[in-house]
Amino acid sequence: MSEHDAAGWIEPTGLESFDDNSFDDNKALWVEQQAETLAGRPMEDVLRWAVDSFGDGLGVMTALGYSGIVMLDHLRRLVDNLTVYFIDTGKHFEQTLALKDEIERRWPIRFEVLTPAFNDEQIESLIGPEPWRTNPDLCCHYRKVEPLLRVLHTKKAWLSALRRDQSVSRSGLSPIEIDGRGSIKIYPLVDWTREQCWSYIHEHDLPYNPLHDEGYPSIGCRPCTSPVLPGEPERAGRWNSMPKLECGIHVHAPTGVRRSEA
Repeated sequence: MSEHDAAGWIEPTGLESFDDNSFDDNKALWVEQQAETLAGRPMEDVLRWAVDSFGDGLGVMTALGYSGIVMLDHLRRLVDNLTVYFIDTGKHFEQTLALKDEIERRWPIRFEVLTPAFNDEQIESLIGPEPWRTNPDLCCHYRKVEPLLRVLHTKKAWLSALRRDQSVSRSGLSPIEIDGRGSIKIYPLVDWTREQCWSYIHEHDLPYNPLHDEGYPSIGCRPCTSPVLPGEPERAGRWNSMPKLECGIHVHAPTGVRRSEA
């Protein structure tokens, strides 16, 4: 008997009818049931379940934050020749891009790099100079959301390293949910804390972005990322002084679909 069988592991069933990223009552019910099953499970169990359930239909995208590094370290032990999506917005810190290259050298991971359809000059012509100030939502759409939408439909479910303790907007996350685009999202680290992640990183000597040591707990594009003060929330340095909390990659589901809003 395997470790998972001994723990009362439930084999994935009922996936065959979920062919696209859309809202469906049966899919919503299935996700609700899986959320109950996965609640409180160790991160390793949730990852194993996701891999076993979705196989090649499971996608993973990361901006290489420190919790994402923890997830990738576990996932690379479960999936041979792992492919990971990375959106190069054209505005990343050099340290972020260097970390991507280091991970590819050290681990059996291949990054599928997505880039915006428009270059900087074209985006400025559409939005205005310094588009991240003029209209940060639209800037994020062209640089992040549009590349995401090109591949979103190619997978049945997506892994993400979001955690409840990262921000108020993420505090109600479940281990598995349907997001605002109808995609199944799985959050293996939902119960982990910042301290747990850093303890794991240091214990296992994992690579990470050196900007984390300079007061940047959450790192995005250069113009929209700043250091935080001691005691400030982890994502306080993102879009500082702007009424914006998320880039648009992660969207809330309609009422009645997303368990964490119930």
